[in-house]
Amino acid sequence: MLNKKLKLLATWLEAQGEGILARYYADTGPIQDKVWAERAGIGWIGKHSNVISREYGSWIFLGEVLTNQALEPDRPHTEHCGSCSRCLEACPTQAIVKPFVVDANRCIAYHTIENRAETLPEPIVPHLQGWVAGCDICQDVCPWNQRFAQATDVEEFQPYPENVAPTLRELATISAGARSPFSCLGVTPD
Repeated sequence: MLNKKLKLLATWLEAQGEGILARYYADTGPIQDKVWAERAGIGWIGKHSNVISREYGSWIFLGEVLTNQALEPDRPHTEHCGSCSRCLEACPTQAIVKPFVVDANRCIAYHTIENRAETLPEPIVPHLQGWVAGCDICQDVCPWNQRFAQATDVEEFQPYPENVAPTLRELATISAGARSPFSCLGVTPD
């Protein structure tokens, strides 16, 4: 859904005049989306390495539209984690090795979402606690999420009812053509 919205914006932008070019990405291209989100004033990169917005916490999607047009820049955001270290202390695998540095080799989210190996590394398995994809403890404990995060009111970003808290048995029987828990994000697992 985010890709569709970005495509609409890019198409609109290009229609504003001859020679205007636009290209969009949502975790699909060689764009440092977190860095640009911070520089665009959307939020700051937290100690857990996710972008945190004052209004929405870190439960946000990032997407970019690049253009050849000169635009008025926003003010870069400043960091507001302060002395908080909840995410570092709560990480079950100590993947956040120091503030702002996540070791993917220790990260449950990396191994359950992006790592394409046949099996998970042995040091990760004891920490799964029933998770199938991701972990998000670092986001759960973040005070910005506890105080400010809001559920979206954008209908297209709501999960499909059958994808809320599926059992492992249900997940094991998903076919290639079924609506997977990832299909609402426009992502299909390999």
